[in-house]
Amino acid sequence: MNLVASNPIPWLYVPPNELEISGLRVPLIDEKAARKLMDEEGTIFVDTRHKDDFDKKRVKRAIFLPQDDKEAQFVAVQPLLPEDARLILYCYGPQCDMAEEVARFLAPLGYKRMMIMTAGFKAWDEAGYPVEGEPE
Repeated sequence: MNLVASNPIPWLYVPPNELEISGLRVPLIDEKAARKLMDEEGTIFVDTRHKDDFDKKRVKRAIFLPQDDKEAQFVAVQPLLPEDARLILYCYGPQCDMAEEVARFLAPLGYKRMMIMTAGFKAWDEAGYPVEGEPE
C-alpha cells in the first residue's frame, strides 16, 4: 500500500525536535547540546528523577524538582529558578516523561526558556560530563 499511496508513511521514524507545551515550543536536545550550554550564564539543569537517584548522582549543580512532588518542592526551589533562566530538564531517558511533566507544570508559572535533554542522565553520565553526588 505504501508504494502506491499519494501520501506514503515514512519508513523511518524521525523523532520530533521540539514539543509544544502550553503554547510554548520546548526544544528537545541531546546530552552534547546540553553540555555546550552548561557553562553559559543563566543555564540551570533541573533533575526530575526520584530523590534517591538525584542524591546518588546528578548533573553538576542541578536543581531537584521531582515530577512526583513538583508542587511541594517548587516552593523550596523557586528562589533558585529565575523565570528568565534557561532551564534544561532531564529524567531517565527517551522513554521517560518526567521532564515533560515538570515542563507542563512550569510553563503556566512563566518559565518560557525550557529545554528537555531527552537522552537523560544516563547518557550524560556515560559521556563523562560533570556530575556530583554521594561518594560510592
